[in-house]
Parts: sequence; structure tokens; C-alpha cells
Amino acid sequence: MRHSSGFVERIKRHADRDPDRAAIVSLDVAISYRELVGRVDACARALAAQGLGAGEIVGLTVGDEALHLVATLALLELGIPQVSLGTHDPMPMRARLAARVGVARIVAASHDDRLDDLLFATVGSAGGGHPSRPAPFHDEPVVYFTGSGTTGEPKVVRMSERQIALQADRGYTDYGPERVLRLASVEHNNSKRLRLHCLWQGGTCVLRGAEPVALSTLCERFAVSWLDVAAYHLEDFVRSASPAHRFPAHTRLRCGGSRVPHRLRQEVLANVSAELHVSYGTTELGGVCIAYPHEHADPREPVGQPLAGVEVEIVDTERRPVASGEVGEIRLRAPGMVTGYVGDPEATKRHFVDGWFYPGDLVCRLPGGALCISGRVDDMMILNGINIFPAEVERVLESMPGVQQAKCFALRSDMHGEIPVAVVEVSGAEGPRADAIAQWARGWLGVRAPRRIVVVDALPRNAQGKVARRDLAALVPPMAGA
Repeated sequence: MRHSSGFVERIKRHADRDPDRAAIVSLDVAISYRELVGRVDACARALAAQGLGAGEIVGLTVGDEALHLVATLALLELGIPQVSLGTHDPMPMRARLAARVGVARIVAASHDDRLDDLLFATVGSAGGGHPSRPAPFHDEPVVYFTGSGTTGEPKVVRMSERQIALQADRGYTDYGPERVLRLASVEHNNSKRLRLHCLWQGGTCVLRGAEPVALSTLCERFAVSWLDVAAYHLEDFVRSASPAHRFPAHTRLRCGGSRVPHRLRQEVLANVSAELHVSYGTTELGGVCIAYPHEHADPREPVGQPLAGVEVEIVDTERRPVASGEVGEIRLRAPGMVTGYVGDPEATKRHFVDGWFYPGDLVCRLPGGALCISGRVDDMMILNGINIFPAEVERVLESMPGVQQAKCFALRSDMHGEIPVAVVEVSGAEGPRADAIAQWARGWLGVRAPRRIVVVDALPRNAQGKVARRDLAALVPPMAGA
């Protein structure tokens, strides 16, 4: 599908059709599409009056979610590229990302968020002038997005308005007339992208706000139809599950960004919501597939069939297609896909080849076409010539009563190649001990079982709630004779 107008023009069309429809709501604010257009135009005029113009990249540092979205759209209106420099990140981290992207000016709500040697502008300032809009729906980069950074400095991609819209039209058409609540702040890049998808489709962005209100109450009050969460949110829901906290029937849960264990899926369906959807996608390409509630009975943890418009192939190390049911590396292509990383030619060369994107995931195709994730290419272990997939080990460990979540990875060994070990999060003091978990694993996996088990109260996580794999190895003592 070719779009004939820009992102903000699309929002203006929503306002023309249904001006009083809610665009952004929270306990503190309610902004209709008509009011959103007015706020965006006013913000764009104020920024233009402070000298912002084409040819510079802006670092956006605004913690208030509604204001952040207005400023984001105002910069799109002006055609000025932007990157989020989150208020939750320390100043040195913001400065490094700004330097990588080439930020020339900071746009923020507070002078405290200035960065040295960079020009500064404030959102919400009064100002006249007229925003200068480039060609409608231009294809130049307008938003820089970062990954989660679980293994170091995050990769950075840049997207045009057209790419954001194409991704929205492929994986998020069901956000159209809906009310969508995402728990992570809009300053986190995936949250920002999904809220743009929601506005593109004419949906309502529901913001959580700072008030300590139960999510089930929030979903009831604002008639939330999609609650977008991470796996660790599901864990929290299960721990606090009670009839009073069960989500209303009209609220569907959509979880992506990391593996959702079979045990967790079953507990959510039984105690939290019957409407659990598990998605698989990437920042570089957008949504790839989604698993619906009826698919969660399968212990292989399917993530669903590829969405329309997504080409999927599973290949071996020589990049030849593997037989159905065999594990191989997935490669993808779809409209709206980016073609490389900012300032990282080595990663670009590794992940983007001959028009395909290689995210680095090991996948197999189940009978019927659904995909099942087996782990990361870099995480696959070879112990004495035996291939071991972390996801296979983790599923077995998590099937043991009392185990909440497990992460399996390799310790390098000159003698054996790679030795599988696991860090396991158990359910409190009554959870199983390491020796019992090891025995369970040997009974199911034989020689593929982890050689060492470390039990912890909680797995280390980053700011986005994903398990911080770099911190896992420090929890495992060296192995003698390895």
C-alpha cells in the first residue's frame, strides 16, 4: 500500500472524520483528535520560532508522556529527525547516544536536561511563525529508534514516516478503533513506536500515569481493549492474581519482546485473562507473527504464523532452506524494513544480506505453519559435538514445579567446547534447590542437561524488564577442570 500523505496529515484526517474521538487519555489528561491537531500545530510553531529547522537532528528529552507524543508529532510536522534521550537514562548515556546519532539540539521540558555544547529548545514555549513542512510523506529518516541493549550499547535504526506507517499497517491494524495501553513509558523506543502505530490507525493511546491505580481498574475505567506488556509484567500479574484483579473480558493482553514460557502462558490464561496474545517481531522490521489464545496449549511455545506481507525463510549455516520442522536461522523481509544500523557497518553487514534481515534467532516451523523460537544463533551451544539450544533447556527447567523462569547459556571450555549452565529463578523459600533441579533436568535432557545450576530469587533485568544476559555469567562460579 502506498501512502499519499504524511503522518500528521493522517491524524488530521482522523480529526476531520471524528473530531471528538479520544486520541490520548490518562487519569490526568484527555485529548481528542481535534485537540491533538491543535496542540501539535502550536508546538511546531513554538519550536520553529526557536530556530529549529531542517538539516539538524533533535534529541527529545520529555518525561511527560502526553507532551512527549505532542512534541514527537510536532517534529514530524516540521520534518526534523528526532531520537529519544530518556529522562530515565543518566546524562553520560544520553550524551553517548546523542553523539552516535549526530544530535545538534536538545528539545526538552526542563533546562536541567541540557547537554553540554548542544543547542537547546523547550517544548510548550509560546511562539509565532509558521512550521515549514517538507514534501508530503517524504522518505527521509525522521525517527531514530534504539534496541533494548541487553548485550551492550543498543543498535540504532532510522525510519522514515513511510516505514513507520507500513509497519503499522502490517502488524497493528487491530489497534484501529481500539484503546491501547502500553505499560512502558513512551520514552522507551518500542513504546514510542507502538503509540505512533496506534495514532496512525486512529486508535486511543491510554497512558498509565503516575497514580497508583490497579491496572484492572484502569482497564475498566478507560475500556482498554489492548494491554501491551512484557513477559515480566505477566509474571507480576500471576503473582498478584485474584478475582478482584482479573482483567475485564474486553481487555486483550499482547505480550512480546522476549520468550513467554509455556508455564507462564497457562497461568495467565487460568488466573489473569483468557485473552493472551504472544507476538514476535523486531525493531528493524516490525511485527512478524502473533500467537492467539488457542495456541498456548502447545508446550513448544509457538509464536504464531507469519503476518500477511512478511516473507520468512529458515536456513542452515550455508543459508540453504532447511526441511520443515528442523531448527535453523530465520531470515525476514517485509515492507517498511530498515536496511542497516546507524554507525555500525559490521553489524549491518552481518544482519542485512541480499535484501534479507537476519535477526539472529533460531526457529523451526511447526506443522500448520506456526513458528517456534529455539534461541539465538550466538547462544546455541556445542558440547562435545552435540548441539544444545537454550530454549529447549529452559522449557524443561520451567516445567518443574516451583521454577519461575530459567536462563541457559554456555561457559567456554578448552576441553569440551561449550558447557551448558543455567541460572534459575524459583518461587520463594519453598522453591526447589539446585540439586533437585539438576536431577529433573538430567531426567528429561540426558547429556544436554546443564552441568551447573545456580538458584536466585530474581533474574537480573535491564530497564525494559528483559533479562540482562551479560550479568548472568557473573552469577556462575568457574568450573574446575573445564
